[in-house]
Amino acid sequence: MFTWQMIKPKEPFQLQENPYPELKPGEVLVEVAGCGVCHTDLSFWYFGVNTRHELPLALGHEISGTVIEGEKDWIGKHVIVPAVLPCGECSFCKKGRSNICRSQLMPGNDFDGGFASHVKVPAKFLCPVSDEVLGKYSLEQLSVIADAVSTPYQVMEKSEIEPGDLAIAIGVGGLGTYGAQLAKIKGAKVLALDISDEKLKMI
Repeated sequence: MFTWQMIKPKEPFQLQENPYPELKPGEVLVEVAGCGVCHTDLSFWYFGVNTRHELPLALGHEISGTVIEGEKDWIGKHVIVPAVLPCGECSFCKKGRSNICRSQLMPGNDFDGGFASHVKVPAKFLCPVSDEVLGKYSLEQLSVIADAVSTPYQVMEKSEIEPGDLAIAIGVGGLGTYGAQLAKIKGAKVLALDISDEKLKMI
């Protein structure tokens, strides 16, 4: 398998070839179809924000792909890998607050991420992609759902937004744009605010 390792901020990634990793029970190997580039990745590379795992490290946490090894019920399935993987066992996770799990792990931050041909991840939080969805979008295109779409979606779910509500999107960059669209899909009236006229025109 191949990984594109970040060695130092602002230096070209290095292509490395490694054997497939050994899998523990509950883990799978995903053949990467697509991996989005998030502002978090740019922060690591451009601005030298520290990753939790020491460098070198393959960045990338917006991952889609196909399971090729590991838990047999997942083999052959097309999946989206969540950008943050909670433990599923702590008090926060059991209360439905996995977003603040203290033991959460992030591909491309805690371990090698999706800037690779393959990635090893826990199976329990994978999101299967249906054939119906793949009839409309490529698996590569769906990678951004892992973070850029799912983050504002979680906000919509937690806010219990309903048709006719007023939703205010403060900033319509990568996440705000999706948030505004999701609010509209849910029937809300959307007010978008941004200092960039270009972004407002696109919305």
